Amino acid sequence: MIQRVATVVVGAGIVGAATAYHLALLGHDDILVVDKGEIPHNPGSTSHAPGGVVAMSHNRLLARMSFYSTDLYRRLAPFDDRRHTYNPVGSIELARTRERMADLVREQGEALALGAETALLDPSGVVGLVPYLDAGPIEGGLYIPDSAIISGVNVTAALLRDAQATGRVWVQGRTEIVDVDGATHVEAVVTATGERIETERVVLCTNIWALPMRRRIQPLPLLAYQHQYVETGPVLDGFDPADPDHEVTVPTVRDLDAALYYRHHWDRLGVGSYHHAPLPVRPEAIGETAERPFTPEHFAPAWELAREILPALPPAPDLTRAFNGMFAFSIDGMPIIGQAQLGGLWLAVASWITHAGGVGKSVAELIDSGQSEWDLYQASIDRFHAHQTTRWFVETAGNKNYAEVYEIHHPNEPPSAPRQVRLSPFQPRLDQFEPEYRPFAGIELPAWYGVNRSLLDRYGERIPARNEWASRHWSPICGAEHLAVREGAGLFDLTGLSILEVSGDGAEEFVAYLCASRMDMDPGRVVYTTWLTPGGGIKRDLAVARLAGDRYWMFVGEGTRPQDLAWVRSHVAGRRPIVHDISDAYTALGLWGPDAPAVMEEVLGAPLALSYFRGRWIEIGPVPAYAMRISYVGEAGYEIHFPVDQALVVFDQLWRVANRMGAIMAGSGAMDSLRLEKGYRLWGVDIHTEHDPYSAGLGWTLRPDDGFVGAGAAARRRSEPGATLVCLRLDGDDALGNEPVLADGAVVGYVTSAAFGYSVGAALAFAWVDPAPAGSKQELTVLVEGVEHPARIVQDPVWDPSGSRMRG
Repeated sequence: MIQRVATVVVGAGIVGAATAYHLALLGHDDILVVDKGEIPHNPGSTSHAPGGVVAMSHNRLLARMSFYSTDLYRRLAPFDDRRHTYNPVGSIELARTRERMADLVREQGEALALGAETALLDPSGVVGLVPYLDAGPIEGGLYIPDSAIISGVNVTAALLRDAQATGRVWVQGRTEIVDVDGATHVEAVVTATGERIETERVVLCTNIWALPMRRRIQPLPLLAYQHQYVETGPVLDGFDPADPDHEVTVPTVRDLDAALYYRHHWDRLGVGSYHHAPLPVRPEAIGETAERPFTPEHFAPAWELAREILPALPPAPDLTRAFNGMFAFSIDGMPIIGQAQLGGLWLAVASWITHAGGVGKSVAELIDSGQSEWDLYQASIDRFHAHQTTRWFVETAGNKNYAEVYEIHHPNEPPSAPRQVRLSPFQPRLDQFEPEYRPFAGIELPAWYGVNRSLLDRYGERIPARNEWASRHWSPICGAEHLAVREGAGLFDLTGLSILEVSGDGAEEFVAYLCASRMDMDPGRVVYTTWLTPGGGIKRDLAVARLAGDRYWMFVGEGTRPQDLAWVRSHVAGRRPIVHDISDAYTALGLWGPDAPAVMEEVLGAPLALSYFRGRWIEIGPVPAYAMRISYVGEAGYEIHFPVDQALVVFDQLWRVANRMGAIMAGSGAMDSLRLEKGYRLWGVDIHTEHDPYSAGLGWTLRPDDGFVGAGAAARRRSEPGATLVCLRLDGDDALGNEPVLADGAVVGYVTSAAFGYSVGAALAFAWVDPAPAGSKQELTVLVEGVEHPARIVQDPVWDPSGSRMRG
């Protein structure tokens, strides 16, 4: 038994193997990989997985992880002469309906934006690649040639073989880790036999078996689910079961409309099924292996659907192998990667074979330098709110995700469940305005208000129709609210804002260390700024208000609050200031539009003498509120923060006057088009850690000295050529994001967000575009649902470029 190592990787499945492999490549020494079972044939899902690697996804991060993974697996030297480690057969996303085929057209556009090769196929093209299919029920398909089928065990063994060849990695089977010792930082792991292995770092790559270890980690919204897979008896001709070249020769097929997938094993067919009710397995019932007994009652409907498209299948199942395999579902379908609250304890879980190589790469990069090549905010261990880790929420969200795993999802589609989990404190008043709610970090917030449909009589001619897909989860009322705010005033529910307070001795120095802008302003001043990563990427954009000499409020989005709080706390260690998350104690309203100052004067009984980017305490009736002269919509007005238990008092005071003076209630749909007209970037959509502030048009937020996180790296990146965030004016109002931008038929970028600019009468989009050669004049197009729309780069902001309206 090894007594001491630098790093223990727990779990020798494909994620654990990829993690050790990448740590070794990065120069880490003294790495021990352990598993409670044999290695590489362990009891986890890697050993029983059918091996499909699908090199594409509607999610940009998952797609990049899958591209990397399939390329990594392809480069591995074979491990077993009897069965290929990697089979470069491609995959086909199958459509049985026109609606699905339209979604595959959109997916092909997203693949183009990512640089991935794909091909749309008609039914004969599908059957030409996969002869054992019946063309009858098929509408078409999307062929992804970089997809593959692997042997999970062989890839795992090959990764561990190559990791051990570096002399930096050891493996040890039959070693079950049951606990991690350490008060604030990892000191050792404890085996089931009571032995200790001293170490300074542990990486849990145990997927569903991370759950029984939850005593030492924060609650994980992760649940194991059973998934059915069967292999038939011999049904295909022309294959030699003794020849590894015959194991799999045609693309794997995902029959998306039936929630099934198919591959062949020599002369047998394999059928995987999600076409059954969710079968969750609680953490305490996971057991020793990821395989469960087959439940034929759940498979019967799937068999009939499979027979519609696989004519070789007999009427009654004739199976040589059948089982229910367990695998992990997080509440949002994304991996969970990062350092736990116990220092030195890292997790890389909720990952499937398709993404495992990218997950192992990412966690190794975080361990090595604290940064990863790809922005991992969607996969961060710190992304979850407390309500999302409750047993009820995890089971409700998990069941929903399993049931909808292959459904067509619109980018603006709200989740079907869980809903009504967190309510705006204004909801008792908002309900009278017929709101269409959308959850944001679980909070039900209005996207638009049904009572404003009357505004269409005034503004309807300025709101262009959208196609069927683009108009889903949208209403022309959004455009009417947009125009009404530009011409009058609107009251917005800003419950989705969060406040991190920094106070006490050294507050100014600490905030200045985090923020790229100057923080030595007078109390009452508000600054728009950025946080940068050590590598110079944009960690967040935010507003910061100095309330007093030793007190700052940093305003972040509720959606990323847990990650932002973890970021701040990770930097405050050893420093004097106190960091408080006061978000749940406060709520906010936005009163914006050219009439907003007059409304506020009427509410207060006197003009509010507050210049642009200034803030101060005011009294709204019996409520002390902090008002700031800032705007996310590009109009004059105020962001007003006050105690959440007095929310209705403030709302009533403001709305009574605002309504009398012709203002409206306005929702997030209008806010999104208003902010895009004004050139405001949305973090996590338009900008994130992969982008530096200069290429994103935010270089002006950086002060000239180097006293803040990432200053030196940002300065170095300034001179590096690369893509630039630009504003596009395009024909048509149907872009939604992730569409490719083309120049002379070649991809030069992709759209991040898009909306119609109702005030300027044009469709607008932000897009990352590669720089054009010197002296060239690029004629751009944006590919939207297979159709090219002319586009041109315009100076942003397109609305009120001088900013005079916000200052007026």
